Amino acid sequence: MLSASTDIPIIIDGYVRLSRDDSKRNYSSIENQKKIIEAYAKENHMILRHIYEDDGISGYSFDRPDFQNMMANLASIDVIVAKDLSRIGRHNAKVLLFLEKMEEQGKRVILIDDNYDSLYSDDDMIGIKTWDNERHVKNTSRKVRRIKRMEQKNGTLKCLPPFGYTRHPLNKQLILIDEEAASILNLEKDLYLEGNGIRKTAELLSKRGVPTPSMLEKERHEALGLTYNRTVAYTWSYGMVKDTLFNDYHNGILRTHKRERAAINGKEKKVPKDQQYVFPDHHPKIFDDDTIKLLHEVKNSRHHSHYRGQKKHINLFSGCLYCMDCGCKLTAINRPDGRKYYVCGTYNKKGKSFCSCSHLVTEKTLIDILIKYLTLCRDTLKDTINHFDLSSFEKKVYSSKGGQKKLEQELARAKEELKTLITQKVKELTVNPSMDHIIHETYDSLQKEKIDRISAIENALLQLPQQTEPAYSHDAVYLPKAPLDILDEIIKQKSLTRADIEILVEKIVVDKDGNIDLYLKHRTDELNAEG
Repeated sequence: MLSASTDIPIIIDGYVRLSRDDSKRNYSSIENQKKIIEAYAKENHMILRHIYEDDGISGYSFDRPDFQNMMANLASIDVIVAKDLSRIGRHNAKVLLFLEKMEEQGKRVILIDDNYDSLYSDDDMIGIKTWDNERHVKNTSRKVRRIKRMEQKNGTLKCLPPFGYTRHPLNKQLILIDEEAASILNLEKDLYLEGNGIRKTAELLSKRGVPTPSMLEKERHEALGLTYNRTVAYTWSYGMVKDTLFNDYHNGILRTHKRERAAINGKEKKVPKDQQYVFPDHHPKIFDDDTIKLLHEVKNSRHHSHYRGQKKHINLFSGCLYCMDCGCKLTAINRPDGRKYYVCGTYNKKGKSFCSCSHLVTEKTLIDILIKYLTLCRDTLKDTINHFDLSSFEKKVYSSKGGQKKLEQELARAKEELKTLITQKVKELTVNPSMDHIIHETYDSLQKEKIDRISAIENALLQLPQQTEPAYSHDAVYLPKAPLDILDEIIKQKSLTRADIEILVEKIVVDKDGNIDLYLKHRTDELNAEG
């Protein structure tokens, strides 16, 4: 390496970088890179002022935080020292542009292992070196993509499961239902099927004190004495409800290859559904097939307007009423005195020239006719009704033992994991007695980790305060009812909820005189009512 001999020490700034795809065998760690730069400065009587550092970031991208800081401070920097050219970057064109820019601004670049000093070197191999560095990262990227695509096709790609699930602590391929989160998802589903929109559902969850996914995760970390450093959302949002409620992962479906990049560090784009890899019955279901179908039917039946205010009224029959003449859906009209009726949407928006009359029908009339029809047909429909999946009618009772029970479950699981580790250790010692030192060393750290975790959970249980019944608790106890009993309850109460309508009614067609043709779901056409 060539360097200037001068009485005045040269002030230098270092740059180090390591990405996740760099092989540890071939490239020094961040700390080793720093030591190499420090040793070089000492040997050449230079003063090392500052080392800029980017850890875990690909060299193909030049949008690295500390690299950008270094470029922003370029006015006060005279000499930049790095271990080699690949630490500056692995994008051929951008590295050459960087070196050209440094030369134009009179900045000196020293690359220790490449024996390069821009003040003296006239290296004609620089272009080949930058090309080879880029080739390395592209080859690595291709290998990683190939492996990931194979895992996607096989359904074996490991990723963090969404809210409602967790991975088995020992067998990471096994996905389990997180009962605490599943009870929140069921509450979301009930609120939505009661006729609340996504925004209203989010508002009600926040008002009832239901923990968001990040709140639940933070609570679990702190219960074990761990620090949670991620951002926590303390209120439910539209996107949060939408993402958790309509994810078909909750129906036991795994989808992979949902997004892809055309180039390294390029922008991700969505992959069409017919090109994704789909694995049904991949894991346990939180929502069964009928529930998922119902959720999407409700979502698709809603009117999509640009209104973003708070919905004041729940319109029981919105989305299932149709005009017999023009086929348009009927629109709900809510009067200040509490009266509610539905009129043809075409008539309401465009007038008589597009649809001759209003096709007006009151909500009370619709409820009375539907309940009367269900009462008359109860015995005739007995067998059909008993095969309905009316899970949305089932009520849920929440207990106050959620926090304690969850910790007790965690404690039992941790003890079982410790027992499994000890059993496995004994087996390996029996089979390979000559390797007892290595086996002990391997398992001792794992055992200590499990013992510390057990101790943390036991301390958390001891510190739990005596709690009164909260507004929301994590444990949901389901009280099952027979479908026919549920229908009898509806008839007895002579009232309907939005969820009842969504489950029972296919569509209602209204003629110009307000008479209706009623079509039920799960039914044959000859049993549908006219009235």
